[in-house]
Amino acid sequence: MLLSWKTRFVQVRDFRKAFRLISTGAINRDSSSGTKGDISPFQALFTALAATIGNGNVAGVATAIAIGGPGAAFWMWTVALFGMATKYAEVILGVKHRIEAKDGTMLGGPMVYLNEGLGMRRLSLFFAISALLGGIGAGNMTQSNSVALVLFSDFGIPKWFSGAAIALALWMVIIGGIRRIGSFAARLVPSMAMIYVTSCIIILIVNISELPDALSLIVNSAFTGTAATGGFAGATVARAMAYGFRRGTVSSEAGIGTAAIAHGAARTADPHKQGLIGMMGVFIDTMVVSSMTALVLVSTGAWSSGLISTEMTAMAFESVLPYGSFIIAVVSALFGFTTMVGWAYYCEQSLRYIGGLKFSIPFRWIYCGLAGFGAIFQVKPLWDWADIFMGFMVFANLTALVALSGEVKKISRR
Repeated sequence: MLLSWKTRFVQVRDFRKAFRLISTGAINRDSSSGTKGDISPFQALFTALAATIGNGNVAGVATAIAIGGPGAAFWMWTVALFGMATKYAEVILGVKHRIEAKDGTMLGGPMVYLNEGLGMRRLSLFFAISALLGGIGAGNMTQSNSVALVLFSDFGIPKWFSGAAIALALWMVIIGGIRRIGSFAARLVPSMAMIYVTSCIIILIVNISELPDALSLIVNSAFTGTAATGGFAGATVARAMAYGFRRGTVSSEAGIGTAAIAHGAARTADPHKQGLIGMMGVFIDTMVVSSMTALVLVSTGAWSSGLISTEMTAMAFESVLPYGSFIIAVVSALFGFTTMVGWAYYCEQSLRYIGGLKFSIPFRWIYCGLAGFGAIFQVKPLWDWADIFMGFMVFANLTALVALSGEVKKISRR
């Protein structure tokens, strides 16, 4: 709310300009080649989206609606609207305060603007350590475990084989550093998102007569709660708000600060322009991908089936599309893998900030090895561990955003 006010609701005022910027990037017409940075502004956006578009958009949204009712989707949209301004501010500060490493690559993110912008060296190290440890858990091992579980339950592929394949594929991408990660993300992330969104649109077209009632139910449930029906136990307004806010925040990662690490590598001299591109990540992740999931679940009636997580989404897809559960299995595997790729960069940049360049190559090998390990063994405790470190990241990042909101205001109104 504070950042929306400080920027005069930049997410609304400059939405058309932001959309135009990512459109020109998509057709390779951005004019970023002559400025400092490692990857294009478009690649920076999709490197960040690689980490944010994940199984939370499929399973997380279903879980939120299964517990909080259809109204959770409305509150998810609400927090995403304000989250766009938060992401805009993070990216501005990530570009403005980034530093150039000895090897010529860029280093940005909350750990950098905490130190460079506020002189808070200890808090910057606190953020970097939290991002490194939290990313190894939530962004790597738990993701490989989820992918291996999907491949085993749907296709009978042994977990050890999935773990080895994931580790090898991950190594082939991240061993080339940010330039290869950026190129990979700019190609795969739009494609996999398009496959999922197109499948959702087909389902919505088939159920077009149910769509008005679905939208009405989402809005009404947000303010009146949801009565028990089918296998759904009912939900209050407070529960709908809680799960909607949680899903909107976790899905977009607005407030966590990770996107500033990816956008800090962009070839740009204009923090405002990159901030506009960055805030569209929230729009794509939550207002498009997650919204499609919510509308499909409600319009097909799967939300009241009593199922939860990926099973609910698979049921909704199966009700219209042949091999719908197969599509969900493949999409879940791809979403999980791209999340691992995005977080590999976040973790490495955090480690570079803590200890320097010498750890980069060894870390890439270790990260891939941990991915293979996570696919085979039970990693449930890592979720709790990762949640704690994510909370630490939010605390440190929001401290910086509030303290540096004056800078964001000046740049946004310049």
